[in-house]
Amino acid sequence: MCPWGFDNPDDGLVRPSLLVTLTAIAAALGGAACSRKGEAASKARPAPLVVVARVVARDVNVEVRAPVELRPLAQAEVGSKTLGYLDAVLVERDELPDQLVAARGSLAQAQASATLARNNLERVTGLAPKGVVSQQELQQAQAAVATAEAQEAAAKAQVAGYATRLGETQITAPLDGVVAIRRLDPGALVGPTAAQTILTVAQTSILRVFVTVTEREVHLVEVGQKARVDIDALAGRSVEGAVVRLAPTLDPATRTLDAEVQIDNPRGDLRPGMFGRGAIVVDVHPNAPVIPATALQITNGRRFVYVLVGDKVERREIETGVDEGTWLEVKKGVAPSEEVVTVGMDAISDGATVRVSREVDPFRGRVDASAPGGDSTPAGPEGGAPGSADGKR
Repeated sequence: MCPWGFDNPDDGLVRPSLLVTLTAIAAALGGAACSRKGEAASKARPAPLVVVARVVARDVNVEVRAPVELRPLAQAEVGSKTLGYLDAVLVERDELPDQLVAARGSLAQAQASATLARNNLERVTGLAPKGVVSQQELQQAQAAVATAEAQEAAAKAQVAGYATRLGETQITAPLDGVVAIRRLDPGALVGPTAAQTILTVAQTSILRVFVTVTEREVHLVEVGQKARVDIDALAGRSVEGAVVRLAPTLDPATRTLDAEVQIDNPRGDLRPGMFGRGAIVVDVHPNAPVIPATALQITNGRRFVYVLVGDKVERREIETGVDEGTWLEVKKGVAPSEEVVTVGMDAISDGATVRVSREVDPFRGRVDASAPGGDSTPAGPEGGAPGSADGKR
């Protein structure tokens, strides 16, 4: 019999039985080929690798936030009441001490003249009844006493005036603090008519910031609420404070009001003029579920996360609350202790089987190869970073 299974090799015709045989052979060969391709494809396409993070429960602060600038608790401009020249830090006027000495000498003379006039009046008054002195001499003695006493009073006023002016040459700051600005150098003319003050003194043991509150948030803010200021210049260090007062009215141009927050500065490392971010705690959500912000996907205004269920993922819609930038509060959709995908969302879909890694190098953004099921596949843009495809956050 021929290799192709012909019934009669002499007539050269293919019988139906031969067609069945050929079809079976072709199907067997095709099936074997497809099986080998399927096995190869299966080996070439392992389940996608994703990184997951556990949903945690924590107390979430609801805050009113605004950029702020540190300011001193009190600040004063120091000037001079008396005209003169600035000498070093203290203000001295050489002519005033001499004038005070001269005024005191004039006062002594006036006092002596007044004493002599009084004694003379007393003598004349005693002799007048006896007719030894005339009435005119008595009147002259009385006038001399009045004149001497007026001169004495004038001399006293002059001495007091020079003493006051001399006392004002030592300028005393109106508050305890530090010299924030020094505007004048020694030799400068200072006085009540000078256009420029000498120093600016600031009290920095306590600092204050003004948190801008919008019209919609005004009803949430009250005096006494806790507040926090993150200082940019100190690597985001947080300083605790409290609201001490609120502006009584809103700014008509911006429709906002200022909430004053005071913070202690015992070490003195906080300086007026530093910038930061102020936050007033207006409410607290206890034990709220929190997820990393990288786990969130936004599609057509709806928010989703991939939740790990066994070795598969489930795409689940959620409702978010407070957005802290790096993490989000979830009001509805996930529960604490569940795990959500944070890296690798672009390679998966609802119900997909995945390989899981729970270790990520935060500096290189790569999956740790030493972790169970991990390899060195970079997380890259497909790791669910903000701005990725499918409208992800």
